[in-house]
Amino acid sequence: MSSFSFPKNTIYKSNQLPLTLISLEKWTVIYIEGSDSKKFLQNQLTIDMNELRKKQYKIGAYCNLNGKVYSTMLILHYRKGYACIIRRSLCDLQIQEFKKYAIFLKIKIYQLDNVFLLGLSGKDCKLFLSNQFSDIEYNNNLVISKDETTILRLLNPCERFLLILSLKNFLLLKQKINEKILFNNSKQWISLDIEAGYPIIGKTMSQKFLPQSLNLVQLQAISFNKGCYYGQEIITRVFYKNLNKHGLYLLSSKGEINPKIGSIIETKELAKWFRIGFLLSIVHVFSDEIWIQAVLNQSINIQNIFRVSGFENIFLIQS
Repeated sequence: MSSFSFPKNTIYKSNQLPLTLISLEKWTVIYIEGSDSKKFLQNQLTIDMNELRKKQYKIGAYCNLNGKVYSTMLILHYRKGYACIIRRSLCDLQIQEFKKYAIFLKIKIYQLDNVFLLGLSGKDCKLFLSNQFSDIEYNNNLVISKDETTILRLLNPCERFLLILSLKNFLLLKQKINEKILFNNSKQWISLDIEAGYPIIGKTMSQKFLPQSLNLVQLQAISFNKGCYYGQEIITRVFYKNLNKHGLYLLSSKGEINPKIGSIIETKELAKWFRIGFLLSIVHVFSDEIWIQAVLNQSINIQNIFRVSGFENIFLIQS
């Protein structure tokens, strides 16, 4: 095969997904290297960097001084430093934020523009990967690296893989694939993230919510035992005093609507509609189904019906 093409194909649920290679054009990599890089990230991110092992990754967040989530990312050891896989729309702003606090440290922070990010999921995806990279030993590690290829193994909502490839290895992969495989754009990966309960935070919804409102406690993306990081006092107080009033939910409906990110979600009580939360992400899934990831008040009755303000479609919460 001479080239990749990622058309707007049908988006599948994880249990229906054929073997699929996914363009991750909505994500990019921020690279931090230098002797102070671990110390720097320890003071910046919600995770405990001392617990990040060589062959694993962690989901983490960067918060502002008020404890609101600026961005979420996957963090891993990479080359001689650390890679933060982040939404592309937040990359430049995140680098600017990082650099504010790196003036007196021995580190370098920059975007990696010479790597390619691909997702792989669906039927027999691990076997396919083994055939393409036969010289890599997996051994059930969450991060596998060799030469200029790094592979992250994600377990939810199904086994899937995130590939970080050099230009050379990207071109080799293009030439090598001769099996039947679908190609899709990043909406398929977003759909899988929504199923897995990973919050989709882009530029529009940055700095709107506490990490507890975004499922980040359940994803073990917050350390309540390490030293200070931005927003740590507020985040810890809300956690221990049980003050969080919001949660991350998946809503589904039928039809075709295209509301904007940040749209208001309403619920019906006593024949009236009341504002109950905000839309983080939306995908149109196979068989005319709509999935919405939303932050909603935890006081809601999950048996209620919901809608996006301005639209008539009725949504239900998915368990």
